Amino acid sequence: MMQSLGRYSKRFLLFRKTQPMIQFTRTLTSAKLNDTLHSRVMAVENRFPFLWRVKVTPVLNEWLKQGNEINPKDLRAVIKALCESQRFDHALQVSEWITKRGVFELSTEDVASRLYLIEIHSGLSEAENFFKSIPENMKDDLVYTTLLSFYAKDKETRHEAEATYQKMRENNMLFKPNPYYKMISLYGLLGDTNMVDEIVRQMIENGVQHDITLTSNNVLKAYASVPDVEAMEKFLKRIEDETPPLALAWQTGISMAKAYLKSGSSGKAIKMLRTTEQVVDAKSKDAANKELMEMYGEAGAKRDESRLYISQNAKQGRRKGAYRCKGSGGRSSNHPGYYYGGCGGGCGSIRGGGDGSRADDNGGGDDSRADDDGGGVGADNDGDSGGGCGGGCGGGCGGCGSWD
Repeated sequence: MMQSLGRYSKRFLLFRKTQPMIQFTRTLTSAKLNDTLHSRVMAVENRFPFLWRVKVTPVLNEWLKQGNEINPKDLRAVIKALCESQRFDHALQVSEWITKRGVFELSTEDVASRLYLIEIHSGLSEAENFFKSIPENMKDDLVYTTLLSFYAKDKETRHEAEATYQKMRENNMLFKPNPYYKMISLYGLLGDTNMVDEIVRQMIENGVQHDITLTSNNVLKAYASVPDVEAMEKFLKRIEDETPPLALAWQTGISMAKAYLKSGSSGKAIKMLRTTEQVVDAKSKDAANKELMEMYGEAGAKRDESRLYISQNAKQGRRKGAYRCKGSGGRSSNHPGYYYGGCGGGCGSIRGGGDGSRADDNGGGDDSRADDDGGGVGADNDGDSGGGCGGGCGGGCGGCGSWD
């Protein structure tokens, strides 16, 4: 019995030695020049997330204990970096620590960021409770838009979204395009094209400064999600002579192609997919081509599907997987394909000659969760809050920062 226990204990010690629960890539007392608060926090790794909640607050406490100063800008950068690394739990810990220690006076951007992180970590109900606790003088347009973004992404919370939008309207907070984009996305989700048109009308009537390209991509995606091909084509015709021409986001092109397919116009769908190919930037190539291949397969354009596959396969150093075409009933096709997350989205002219530049929806971040109407995370600050990836032009998962 004792011999057996001895053997097991040796194995356990060996496991503990080679597989530490928490790993610090550098010590807290490192004197290296690159030893910053940012590097210390980012070095904390949770090798076994299912065992316990690893805390980063001891790192912050140690930083202060060693006599180092806390710069608000640095802490906000840490939260943004944690968001971009999908470490939302750690980002929330830092946000809570800032409030608890009172290391600096909070801005509305900090409050909006905290609101977003709570929704990610604990759900909508907890986010609503936190919103109620925010002092009225801190509930500005940024905080309200963050709350609106939670409601606008789900059909079930339509009434809450409309009530929040109305509250912003009454308080003269609708002077930026982000709330309008959120509502356009919601009404597209609900299939209410009349309200999509109404929100666009309100934005123009209120003299809101907005990016024509972002607005157009948002509206087109909303029509496509219904799908309302007639409204989609009518809108395209109305803007076709605008200068500069519409920079089509590849995500929007995919959505429009899906709308054509659902309406039985496979020829128009294929034409739109070929147009979309021309506006994909290098950074988004893998993610876009995966969707394009699937869509070509559904539309029956097997040559285009194979052409894209050959183009992808010609690249070296790619990780291969079983490519499944949606049109094949879930069966594997004859060739492998590629699966990448991919972030962001290129934009190019819908009439050709586009600059391929990126236009992040709502100023979104460079990487995000997919198909919202505007990039970014929470007070996604660089994007609009609480969005996620995708939508409109651009997308990807933005970091926590400030809005435009």
